[in-house]
Amino acid sequence: MTRLHRKIRTLTEKAILDYGMINPGDRVLIGISGGADSMSLLKILQDGLVQFKHPFTLIAAHIDLGFDESSPRNSERLAEYFKELGIDYEIEHTQISKLAFDPDTRKNPCFICSHHRRKNIYEIAHRNRCTTIAYGHHKDDIIETLLMNILYGRTIGSMNPVQEVFEGSKHIIRPFAYVDEGLLKSFSRESGFPSLTKLCPAEGNTSRQQIKDLIRQLQKNEKHANIRENIFKSHYCVNIDFKPKQSRQEKIKLDFIRQYLLSWLKGKKEINR
Repeated sequence: MTRLHRKIRTLTEKAILDYGMINPGDRVLIGISGGADSMSLLKILQDGLVQFKHPFTLIAAHIDLGFDESSPRNSERLAEYFKELGIDYEIEHTQISKLAFDPDTRKNPCFICSHHRRKNIYEIAHRNRCTTIAYGHHKDDIIETLLMNILYGRTIGSMNPVQEVFEGSKHIIRPFAYVDEGLLKSFSRESGFPSLTKLCPAEGNTSRQQIKDLIRQLQKNEKHANIRENIFKSHYCVNIDFKPKQSRQEKIKLDFIRQYLLSWLKGKKEINR
């Protein structure tokens, strides 16, 4: 095991322990795009020491977006790789690319693609009785998402290391929450993962890439400040006093909405029975 492998594994195990990401006996579905991040996560989670500390079942899932490509397709290369590893896997063939890049659509293609991929992943997790879904989002993703939400979404929030979905019946985990993107790129080259063709027309021309470039430029101009680390640590130092106190009328309104939604959900469950 190389020093790089050991370093990434140590950071991953720390995140898993800090946030209680995996419990013994969990069935963990890992979303595999084929990029450096998800492929690295698959290798680290298959690591014997991680499995020994947290014995769990691991299943790989890949969503084929339906881009036109020559044979063998990326999904076929991944299927061969999963077979070599001896890991259970499921590949979902879709036409998400056609929906995302439809000339008549008004929505951002990244939003459409992400929405449908997430939906497919949830369905695969349900079919395979997986309670935990693992993504390869890393420390840089968390940093960039915080700025994206502030600048474009008018909200302060980012990717949580652990996130409950479906009323807590499933959990999304991000074991690379402490791992820098640069480490994963180096690890990918070192590991010799299958070489996949980049097919997305929006590659390198996204809001996330603009934020990435912005952070890089800020760091270049402020050589004595660790811009990335400062943004990351700001998650733990939120000044909640900035928000004005909730008025009595707002509280009554929110309580009414909450009670209405709870009644609606209760009625829907009874109908489904």
